[in-house]
Amino acid sequence: MQDEGWWLRKLRRLITRTRENVMIELNQVNRKKGIYCSDLTAFYRSLQKQLQLEAMQHVYVTNEVGDEFTLHELYEKNVSNPVNRRNELMTRMSGFEKLSKEMGHEGLFITLTCPSRFHNSYSRSGDRNPNWDGSTPFDGQKYLCTSWARIRAELDRRGIRIYGLRVSEPQHDGTPHWHLMLFCRPEHIEELKEVTNHYSFQEDGEEQGAAENRVKFVNIDPHKGSATGYVAKYVCKNIDGANLEEGVYGEDPILAAQRVEAWASCWGIRQFQQIGGVSVTVWREIRRLKKIMDDDEEFKAIFSAADSGDWSGFTQSMGGVFCKRKDQAVRPHYDIEFEKSTGLIRSSFFDSTPIMKLKGVVHKGIEMITRIHRWKVERRFEKAVSAFSPSLGVL
Repeated sequence: MQDEGWWLRKLRRLITRTRENVMIELNQVNRKKGIYCSDLTAFYRSLQKQLQLEAMQHVYVTNEVGDEFTLHELYEKNVSNPVNRRNELMTRMSGFEKLSKEMGHEGLFITLTCPSRFHNSYSRSGDRNPNWDGSTPFDGQKYLCTSWARIRAELDRRGIRIYGLRVSEPQHDGTPHWHLMLFCRPEHIEELKEVTNHYSFQEDGEEQGAAENRVKFVNIDPHKGSATGYVAKYVCKNIDGANLEEGVYGEDPILAAQRVEAWASCWGIRQFQQIGGVSVTVWREIRRLKKIMDDDEEFKAIFSAADSGDWSGFTQSMGGVFCKRKDQAVRPHYDIEFEKSTGLIRSSFFDSTPIMKLKGVVHKGIEMITRIHRWKVERRFEKAVSAFSPSLGVL
């Protein structure tokens, strides 16, 4: 409670969400006024990102052998970069689709929408929805997470295994809805629909429009198009708007993607989530390896698949799409952080517990370190850049 950084993070989030909630109360978040989020939130998020990118150019990281990069250079290389993020998601999605064809599984595209009480305004007119009870987009996301948790639990009880990708995106008034591209055995498709319908209509299932809008299913027909192509527009729309001519409501896709990102940042909503499959952490860590450190044939196959960007082959080599995390061939390796010069174990600032950090991967008891360097962060702000400060005014 005495840590300034902890309070700053909490207050920033509180101010950002309170400001946006006020704009929703004033009916400024809808197709007619400010699509997906208010103009105010979109402006502040744009300013925040601009200042962050400028600041990253003045923050340097140096390792023990003298290698030096700016944070901005590292940002361009990892999945924080929207282009890299989109490419990785599409690689994993196409890998899942390839696996589904090899195993004879079928694809099902599901759209889940919140009940009327979560929607603050109508789409066509922008007028206030009289059924809205003051719920925020954060409340809508919690509702969808709860419904999905119940669906997953029931599927697990029935022995129905699924895998795929979930995309969370805003409707015109900021209310979240989900798109799920799922694969499963053909004999489980109808049961998957039944379970999804059951839990999606538990709350306000009899209200007007629920039957038409609450849940929608699209069976993926490989003769009409690929599952990856079907979900590609949703991935692009929610990252950078690339390769799209217009948004859902006819808006500019680039500007729409910026407002969607501002919406997700404001409400702390995770836009993409892999469902089932093997560890993405292991995939990313193995791709950091410069050369194979294990002569085992199984690891060679895993390394080769990851290094070549073959998500399908990587998944199969790791144990298969339905393999449990604890049974996968390669697992993330975490170890205690300590000071090399003194040997002292690094501990948490708050409760002095030892800090465990990701160091690499482990295969059959053999640890392979992928993060071999220790990096020192140094800020080299010029006087002209000193205006960037963690004040509550710039959020």
